[in-house]
Amino acid sequence: MALFVVSDLHLGESTLASMFRDPEQGLRFADLCAGIARNPENELVLLGDIFDLTAAHPPHKGLTAFGLALDVPIEDKQPRPLPAIMRAIRENNPVALEALEALSVAARVTLVPGNHDRHLAGEGGREALDAAGLSKVQIEPQAVRRVMDKVVVLQHGHLWDPSCATPTGGGETMTAILHHAVIPFLRHPEERVVPVLERWLKPGVFERFIDAFLELLVENGYLSRAAAWLATPGLIRSRLKNDDDLWERAGRTALDALEGSRPLPGKPPPPDVLVLGHTHVMDWGVAEGRPGVQRLYVNLGTWSAVASDAAGPMDATMPLLRIEADQRQLRAHLLDVTGNWRTLQRFEVNR
Repeated sequence: MALFVVSDLHLGESTLASMFRDPEQGLRFADLCAGIARNPENELVLLGDIFDLTAAHPPHKGLTAFGLALDVPIEDKQPRPLPAIMRAIRENNPVALEALEALSVAARVTLVPGNHDRHLAGEGGREALDAAGLSKVQIEPQAVRRVMDKVVVLQHGHLWDPSCATPTGGGETMTAILHHAVIPFLRHPEERVVPVLERWLKPGVFERFIDAFLELLVENGYLSRAAAWLATPGLIRSRLKNDDDLWERAGRTALDALEGSRPLPGKPPPPDVLVLGHTHVMDWGVAEGRPGVQRLYVNLGTWSAVASDAAGPMDATMPLLRIEADQRQLRAHLLDVTGNWRTLQRFEVNR
């Protein structure tokens, strides 16, 4: 048997900012599911942000005023029921979700919700998964698996990120504003849009945008009124750069956890292998020790093809972690399933 792990697919509805393209990534995911299903002892762990539910929820208020300020047809709207959103995601991603449903019948599939699909861990989450045809998919707040004599801990990783650890931390509000205000205004589906707006927009329009953007943040509790008065484009860019450095902070924190100097959220047993997602940046680090006791940290990045800059190339890597063992050795491979399952990293540790 083998344990397979993917993270941050961001399957969503049909919007201007879809981060998962079913005719492309969906086909690769379907191939992966078919391969896993060949052995009923295999397991697929979906390590959070598989479904982009926060992107489907609009800001609580302020959209109409934002639209009026920028002369665009954007209005306030009410959130839809969670099962309806999941059905819409299924309809927009038939290849991926039909394959996932089939796999969940043939082998074990476990969802560890992240910050973008945290709703599935709460009240109504089971009903929403069922509405998408995924009644066999199990839900766990974190996954702890024993492979050989090693403990593998799998968490999404958002609980170490203050802006995303809770629904009121600010990250969820920013996602709603980006998807329902900023991106419809720009008609441009890049993940990081604010730092490059000045080169896209005509003189004067950028200033109007910043004013309307800050007002929307204030209306939804992301910023205080006083902080909005002090905010400048430079400060906003600095805040976004700090968010982009999240992967480095996550890596340092994870290695500290492997070495026992920092506790893990949820209080799992001390891990030999710690697997996270959330940062959208692949990472791999080994906590060195005497031979046979090295510990591994993996961050799975994302399957959503994104550009770090509006003028930059798209990164279309589709990372997969495969962990397996025999009587003597645990082996972990980080693979890219876009082609011939190219090996990106490899780790081996003896019993």
